[in-house]
Amino acid sequence: MTKPTRASIQLEAGRALADGARAWSDGDVDAAVSGFSRAALLNPGMPLAHMNLGVALRRQGKVVAALASYRRALALGGADPALHSNMGNALREAGELIEAEGFLRQAAAAQPENASFAYNLALLLRDRRQHAEARAIFAKLVADHPDSGDYAWDLALSDLYLQDYEAGFAGYEARWRLARSPERKFEGTRWLPGADITGKTVLVTAEQGFGDALQFARFLPVLAGKGARLVVECQPELLDLFGAIAGVNAVVPKGAPPPAYDLWTPIMSLAWLLGTTMQTIPVQLPYLRPPRALTSHLGRPPGTVLNVGLIWAGKTTPRDRSWPFDKLMPLLSDPRVAVWSLQMGERSADLATHGASALVRDLAPLIGSFGDTAALMAELDLIITIDTSAAHLAGALGKPVWMLLRYVSDWRWLDEGEGSAWYPTMRLFRQADPFDFDGPVARMAEMLKTVADKRAGQAKAPA
Repeated sequence: MTKPTRASIQLEAGRALADGARAWSDGDVDAAVSGFSRAALLNPGMPLAHMNLGVALRRQGKVVAALASYRRALALGGADPALHSNMGNALREAGELIEAEGFLRQAAAAQPENASFAYNLALLLRDRRQHAEARAIFAKLVADHPDSGDYAWDLALSDLYLQDYEAGFAGYEARWRLARSPERKFEGTRWLPGADITGKTVLVTAEQGFGDALQFARFLPVLAGKGARLVVECQPELLDLFGAIAGVNAVVPKGAPPPAYDLWTPIMSLAWLLGTTMQTIPVQLPYLRPPRALTSHLGRPPGTVLNVGLIWAGKTTPRDRSWPFDKLMPLLSDPRVAVWSLQMGERSADLATHGASALVRDLAPLIGSFGDTAALMAELDLIITIDTSAAHLAGALGKPVWMLLRYVSDWRWLDEGEGSAWYPTMRLFRQADPFDFDGPVARMAEMLKTVADKRAGQAKAPA
């Protein structure tokens, strides 16, 4: 058998690299990883193989492995600005924001005309809470590329982070220019700023997620107060809850034919149409109410003074807002506090996985809609949650709600402060850095003990 020569190995590695590139172009990420991996194994000194492998691994969600591949490419002398930008993007995804900034600034400085590099840097700066610089970059990108919906959308988000709601909510209309959220078309006239809705039937249409709908439902009573007759389209899980809102005349499930109307508008456009500012956010609570009471009350378990609802996991995209369940154990140590799980989905199994089934009572079997959740929340003294639709529901119900916030949070929670302009009964517990899962819980556990002490003292006080 002839021993492979260095030249033949390099040739085979080049073919493997080309195979990976073709697979990537065809959208076959797994085959691309296979090709790039073979090239890197055959010729470990090829920076391009490691860089391309990093890109493909990140697309597979294997960020740690992607970072290792990028670091190999860098160690081999890879100086391509694209490598620095890719490295910065992966570090951002991994929560290593400070290191990410260095790489992304290098890429942007090397090729100032590269819009993609500037955009990646601006996204990172927003995560780093450097909103003024991020906004300036987004504004230049919009000026240079007026047809880009992505740049316009992120400029709007920067305005919202900077609390310029007039510009931010006007710019929020750019969501219809994003590939991931095509605009739904309805017959008749769309309600635009300046139109009089007095005596008109307005169809408010569904869009985006449950949390968005619950947050912006606060504007429905405002419309009714302006003399509009409201028909509200919403996800089926919200029908009974939205049907109970004051001033709503009819609700229809998303996609069903609505009754006759004069004007229509998406629900997330209401803040823009009503000229909302930070000072004029409607905060009359509760603006949502349970559509019905529980047939069997939860009561208060013997020896406890506080009923607390708990939610710890939500969707992982576009960014994971969940909390590791084991990090919440300090909240379960006080026997005076009865903890009830409102967690839905596969993460409800965390109770058994972490041995907490005797520490937390599971209410998931009782929940079939947001109306059910609202009825359960009505019987709880406090809701502890991460940033998910349950947080908006609890806030809209006027319940005391404590929310655990990841370091990079949504525009509506801003970056500082313990309170929320949207929900007066909400208290925010923020991470000090992207990896701080203990600090916010420790502060919350201490406060929970204080509340339980006060409740216990009230229970002992003579009538």
